[in-house]
Amino acid sequence: MKRKTFLFLISLTTILIVNGNVFGQLGLRKGIKLGYNRATITGDNLSGVESRNSIAGGIGIEFNFIGLLSFQVDALYSPKGYILSDNSETSLNYISVPMVLKKKFFPVGLHPYILGGAEFNFLLSAKAAGIDIKDQLTSEDMAFVIGGGLEFSFLRRSAYLEGRYSHGLNNINKNAEQGESKNRVTQIFFGFLF
Repeated sequence: MKRKTFLFLISLTTILIVNGNVFGQLGLRKGIKLGYNRATITGDNLSGVESRNSIAGGIGIEFNFIGLLSFQVDALYSPKGYILSDNSETSLNYISVPMVLKKKFFPVGLHPYILGGAEFNFLLSAKAAGIDIKDQLTSEDMAFVIGGGLEFSFLRRSAYLEGRYSHGLNNINKNAEQGESKNRVTQIFFGFLF
């Protein structure tokens, strides 16, 4: 995915979130979320790695189009990477744009749901033991996402607690001689929908 497409997606999401009048007319809800990332990288030449734990969060929109079925697009700050046994850290920081279908259950009260879809990731920075390695990695990554959660009323707003797993599909190494490495991320979010 090209940088222009990424800028278009971020601009469209921002415009829709800022313009609240559009939401009522189209059945859209805007949201904000904050959570916990547990990320690692799997692949060739990687052993003895531990997960990198960090804070993730962002904004999103949800479009309810058929009963309890909706489509959700987020723009998230998503730190990834891993920690080696000597405590040296490889930190990869991405803007992630997940696009998922969300199926809710029960029309009133608590709404458990499941979700699944694609995620497009755009590399912001990359460092290994403090050294910049961004030029050694691909600038974009694609993943599939699955998860579920529970939507409920909290402080007179729609709130939710959600778990997701993102499974990277692309080799993030530019140089084939470095072998194949793919992102793996588990996330837990708490958020509000307006």
